[in-house]
Amino acid sequence: MVESLLNGIYHISSLVPRLATHSGFPHYQADLEEMPGLAELRQELLFRVQAAVSSCCAFRGSLERYSHVYGEDRRELSRQFLLYGRALTAAELEAQAAVPEALPTLQQFREHIDLYEGLHEEVTHMEPLSTFQGWLRVDVRPFKAALLNEVKRWSLVFKQHLLEHVTHSLADLEEFLQTAEEGLSRKVEKGDYEGLVEVMGHLLAVKERHGATDAMFEPLRETIDLLRAYEQDVPGEVHQQLEELPEKWNQVKKLALAVRQHVAPLQANEMTALRQSCAAFDAQQQQFRESFGREAPFRFDTEKPYQLLDTKHMEIKQMESAMASISESAGLFEVTVPEYKQLKQCRKELCILKELWDMISLVNTSLSDWQTTKWVDINVENMDLECRKFAREIRNLDKEMRAWDAFSGLESKVKNMLTALKAVAELQNPAIRERHWNQLMQMTGVRFVMDSDTTLADLLKLNLHKFEGEVHGIVDKAVREMSMEKVLKELRVTWSTREFQYEPHSRTNVPLLKSDEGLIETLEDNQVQLQNLMSSKYIAFFLEEVSAWQRQLSTADAVLSLWFEVQRTWCHLEGIFIGSEDIRAQLPQVVSV
Repeated sequence: MVESLLNGIYHISSLVPRLATHSGFPHYQADLEEMPGLAELRQELLFRVQAAVSSCCAFRGSLERYSHVYGEDRRELSRQFLLYGRALTAAELEAQAAVPEALPTLQQFREHIDLYEGLHEEVTHMEPLSTFQGWLRVDVRPFKAALLNEVKRWSLVFKQHLLEHVTHSLADLEEFLQTAEEGLSRKVEKGDYEGLVEVMGHLLAVKERHGATDAMFEPLRETIDLLRAYEQDVPGEVHQQLEELPEKWNQVKKLALAVRQHVAPLQANEMTALRQSCAAFDAQQQQFRESFGREAPFRFDTEKPYQLLDTKHMEIKQMESAMASISESAGLFEVTVPEYKQLKQCRKELCILKELWDMISLVNTSLSDWQTTKWVDINVENMDLECRKFAREIRNLDKEMRAWDAFSGLESKVKNMLTALKAVAELQNPAIRERHWNQLMQMTGVRFVMDSDTTLADLLKLNLHKFEGEVHGIVDKAVREMSMEKVLKELRVTWSTREFQYEPHSRTNVPLLKSDEGLIETLEDNQVQLQNLMSSKYIAFFLEEVSAWQRQLSTADAVLSLWFEVQRTWCHLEGIFIGSEDIRAQLPQVVSV
């Protein structure tokens, strides 16, 4: 900015025209720029400006140590301090659940307040004006006022918390003492059960607060002394409470002791009644446990399991309510209550039964939806993946349920479905023919019409999971028969289009069967193929056709061999008898033949 200002000053000289036009320069800017004195002054000015800027930056850097005062989240840091007694690191913030809570001590409060009080004192003595290089003045009063305000707020956060802690603790204690005194002052007569329960409740409350209340007064006094040291105003009511409440607390303790002695006979009677109630409830829960084992839906073939679960839930809820009432009364009268493990076990088993039947319902629904799938639309791969997912989820269920029939039934159903799907996948082989379906139906004893309307349910009726090996054997047989069928089809195609080729006799033009090496080779290869088919253990269905082809090709082979033999003999004799004049003359009758 300063350099721009200097350039503007120099530029002003360009606005003054020269009087001497013969110099060749229209104005005086070039002359000014060439003056060494002005150039030195210009450099000196820029140097001083740069030095002042550097000093300002250094001064600003010295204020960075206060950045935490206005740059950190006061509410979040206060929360961390009150929970953990310190600010958490970045790593601890990421795993905050693993950091153990530790309430801050009064000494830690003192250290934090001293820190901000020291900062306040330091900032208070900060110079309001600072001059750099003798000419640049910085006014820090606005920053100083804002910083002092922020420091005071930080200090006030801790002071206010301590004051609220003292105020609330004393107010809570005063309210408790008033309530306890009124409750313990109630006269309890024999037969007044409600009154006895109320008094025992107050006695128990006094007993529970005994240690904590005895130890709370001295820390509260230390806290008030600390607040006074920092000139924090403490309401007069707090001082009065701190003077009066210890005496009131001692009076309540004495009153509680006297009341306990007074109600001791009534308490003893009630303790006897409670022990009888506990024993009766224990017998009741044992009976319920037995009925729960008989009536709860532990079997896979249970009808309306959710209705049974709801019924048992309501029964357990009623017993839990009774158990809670007994436990509450026992706590008041200091009677040891059994754990009632049988009832708790019933609740646990009910919860995992609900989880198990949810899985059974899910599996049944999915399998029912699949069963309506048409044969041509069955996607075994997707169904298999879904079943394997079910199997994994079943394995992850609570191990305690594995002894139940419902779990065993569910596990067997999914396993059987996986086995059946494997068999269905094999039966989708294109080699399967109607005769194979008939064999499968005969083997399983279940019959149905195999057509485009056949569904997965029809196939599952075959109980394929019980005939996995048989299905594999039928499919393997179908594949082998399909290869035989292919060979026979090739034979039909080959010999239905095969034609003999002829060539005329060189002298008589009589058509002679032409020797075809390809035909002879094909004939021999086909005979070898048929022989291999005959040696297969799967020949039964094609036995008649293969035998017929063997006879036909064997006959053809014999006929061709005889044909060529006769043809060769005729060609040889024709040359002798017809080609020789002497023989024709001597044997005219033979030649004519």
